[in-house]
Amino acid sequence: MNEVKSKLRKLRLIQFTMIAAIPMFGWVAESIGRGSSDWTLWHWVMTGLALYAALAGLFFRRRLMDRSQEAFAKDASNPKALKQWEAGHLIGLASAEAVVVWGVAVRMVLGGALWQASLFYAAGLILLLLWTPRMPNAIRDLT
Repeated sequence: MNEVKSKLRKLRLIQFTMIAAIPMFGWVAESIGRGSSDWTLWHWVMTGLALYAALAGLFFRRRLMDRSQEAFAKDASNPKALKQWEAGHLIGLASAEAVVVWGVAVRMVLGGALWQASLFYAAGLILLLLWTPRMPNAIRDLT
């Protein structure tokens, strides 16, 4: 139980750090100057890559979380289930942050406008908040 709480604190610290990094990414991207509001094919490519990152994160996160929930239901002290639970959260958080990084690429590489990059920043932030690490249900039910 203490190990789960320790990993949960670590995951939430990682999440907080990733959320705090979003304004820093935006500040770095803004340092290059003004961009163009034109929406080109490359903007759509970046949007597709960001969408792919979000969907891959959703898929793998859900897959690992479901597996870990089943294993925790059988044995709440299963170390493999704990690793799958932690990996599921890390994959989700990294995928959400990847969406933000694609926004930085739109701003810095493609010379996009702030409003274009902000769409990516907002989507990444929403995913980071939606995928907040939580105590596994099987363990929460024991307490």
